[in-house]
Amino acid sequence: MTKFSVFALLCLFSVCAVRAQTSAVDIQAAVDAQLRANEQKHGIPGQAVLVLHNSDILYRSATGTAAIGDSTPVTPKTVFPVYSVSKLFAITLVMQLQEEGKLDMSAPASRYVDDLPQSWRTIRIDQFLNHVSGVPEYFDSNDFSRPFPPSLAAVFATLKDVPVSAPGERTRYTNTNNLVIAAVLESVTRTPYRTLVRQRIIEKLDLQETWLKLADVPKARLVKSYRAKEGKIVPDLSIAWPDYSIAHGGAYMTLDDAGKFMSAVAQGRLVSKAELKRLWQPYQFANGDLGFFAAGWDYGKSGRWHQVGHDGGTKVRVRILFDKNPDDHYIVIYLTNGNKDGVWSSTLVDSVQRLIVPE
Repeated sequence: MTKFSVFALLCLFSVCAVRAQTSAVDIQAAVDAQLRANEQKHGIPGQAVLVLHNSDILYRSATGTAAIGDSTPVTPKTVFPVYSVSKLFAITLVMQLQEEGKLDMSAPASRYVDDLPQSWRTIRIDQFLNHVSGVPEYFDSNDFSRPFPPSLAAVFATLKDVPVSAPGERTRYTNTNNLVIAAVLESVTRTPYRTLVRQRIIEKLDLQETWLKLADVPKARLVKSYRAKEGKIVPDLSIAWPDYSIAHGGAYMTLDDAGKFMSAVAQGRLVSKAELKRLWQPYQFANGDLGFFAAGWDYGKSGRWHQVGHDGGTKVRVRILFDKNPDDHYIVIYLTNGNKDGVWSSTLVDSVQRLIVPE
């Protein structure tokens, strides 16, 4: 190779390095600006965002404060309640046991759980996972002052005479579905649900900043949560959720632990990539229409990208994007402690995604 060729090659490497550095700087600046815009437009007190491409961190930052009127800044180590993102633990456990041959998602849940209401006994596990079971909600979302049933068995007993919509005909999102999933998991493994999550996910992935009980969370690092009411931001409702509700909500995580969990899923460390590819298909109704869930994961498409994840209502959302298979993927984690206008979490994730993920 001539001296000129060597010089030209070195110049090419230098240009590529500068371009890569510029690209990273541009991404940081663009997303920083987007977070400021989201904060101002939607009245978000504090937020933390992580974007990964496979194992590479493309963006990791946080803005705002942990509480209104408090100077404590939000950082990647701040703890957020993740609400219904907690469901992904139960969903992942079902996928694991399916792959291990210990349960069959296409079987009725009653094969594993004896005390389900009679009208639920033909409903399949995959129908509970995909929120097409037709079973009613176990609490009144308009009146949280009403007491919850004292136990999971009491939930099933309370709902035994409540009408069920025709299973498999339409999506009807209820938290009751995940209570059934947790009951299946406990029956198959003969292990309490919290222990399963701890052993098979938290300890396996060394998630040291993930908690399943509020009492265990370091309070100095926990955000105060808010909700929108008539265009204003107000403190979130204080709800005395029963212990069994951990199957559908109640987990607390930092940005980094949420990223570790989602990355482990996408990399096939909890469920094999082959099994993910098989299960991450949207539920199909008899008329050919597709549901909104794929083995319990939120499912959608954006251009060539398949999107799977879950939200915690207006406050948090996690998402994995992949093209033909999960081998090449992006992950977006967006955590907030509330807003003033009820903006849905998908809008926030989309605002960051379009800046980073190629079309």
